[in-house]
Amino acid sequence: MSERLPCQTPGCQATILPATALRTGGICMPCHQRKLVLAEKAYIEQNRKEVNLYAGVEDPVEILKIMHQPRKYNPLIQEVSYPKTAQELYHQLTESGRERLETYAIALMEEEDWDQAEAILLSLVCFTDTRIGRGLEQLFRKGKYYPAILYKDAGAEIRDRLIELVECDPANRNHLLLALAWTYDEEVVRLFAKWRQSPPEWASELYQAPETYAHEAGWELDAGGGKRLLFHPECYHFKVHRDENKGASTAHTAVMALQTGTQSCPWCGSELTVLFDYDLQNSLVQFMQLPGRRLRIAACMHCNCYGTVFMKADLDGGYEWSEYNIVPDYLPDNEGELEEPVWHSMQLSEHPAGSYESAHWTLEAPASQIGGHPSWIQDADYPACPGCSETMKFVAQMDMEQAEDSEGIYYAFLCRDCLITAVNYQQT
Repeated sequence: MSERLPCQTPGCQATILPATALRTGGICMPCHQRKLVLAEKAYIEQNRKEVNLYAGVEDPVEILKIMHQPRKYNPLIQEVSYPKTAQELYHQLTESGRERLETYAIALMEEEDWDQAEAILLSLVCFTDTRIGRGLEQLFRKGKYYPAILYKDAGAEIRDRLIELVECDPANRNHLLLALAWTYDEEVVRLFAKWRQSPPEWASELYQAPETYAHEAGWELDAGGGKRLLFHPECYHFKVHRDENKGASTAHTAVMALQTGTQSCPWCGSELTVLFDYDLQNSLVQFMQLPGRRLRIAACMHCNCYGTVFMKADLDGGYEWSEYNIVPDYLPDNEGELEEPVWHSMQLSEHPAGSYESAHWTLEAPASQIGGHPSWIQDADYPACPGCSETMKFVAQMDMEQAEDSEGIYYAFLCRDCLITAVNYQQT
């Protein structure tokens, strides 16, 4: 057996075979690999070039085209970020600019570049509330019915063709029903009401009743067969404040976020968090049409990850753990104290946002907001009020990526008649 040799790296106690020493210059393989990694890192640092793809480009449409282009990773290129987000640029688009981007997306679809085309069309729908008539026609011709939000406010011709297909295309029926729900069309509302009264034969093949697909588009049928919105169209976003003067400007805001509660969770013992604290006297939240002074929506940030948690509320700022809460079977046993989260300071903007700006979470727009359509990461999950069984209305959400550089979203709901709040949670 060959005599082993000591590794020549200072401080390394490893021994190696003579054959290995010949290949590595006398050092062990782990040291050799580290040496190669350091050499590659040094080479990259010495040769990396800064590239500004936006240099000299002033047209927001052309800038957005560059932003949407797929990137192939190259460690030798450091790309300069544009000073504005895509969302901000979409807000600046004129009608002509929106039409140009829609035309560009149609051309991408012709080239079978679906990912890039989809991102552009989703951005137009969500960030600018554009009705993408020409793009939608192309999607329909190609048999693309998802993401269903792209069919928002679709015209009568597309609506009728969707209705025809839902009867005879079982493979795409789920997506077709979602697309129909997003049209917000009164004929679709009547059709859903008809199906609720007399389910079609194919309804037994679905996982849920046809009319409940409307939840994905933020509405449901009321008792009389009309459309009831499950969210407030008015929307205001929270912004992160990372300066040292945290909380200094929140005293007079319409809604404060992530306040430490005065009660403990009876399941895990951690302090409850007041996710949203509404000043109901502030004109900014008058759209909620709630009498009283304050509404506080509290949650257990630990247990809420495992199921919906209900609270009894009053309109003077009080809240209380609800007797309707049931301990989930899969709630983990926590040994010792749970670590309390440290939040960033969140400030509610006073500038209205579009109702659907965060409606499709893959756009990665900041999603902390009051009002507006929720950013469902998974399927729509509007709780039924445990007091009256009515579907609870979505009122706000907190994006954990903003709040603590984490993941997932907490969603808040309210039954106005029973004064019961609910919070649930989703993540990828």
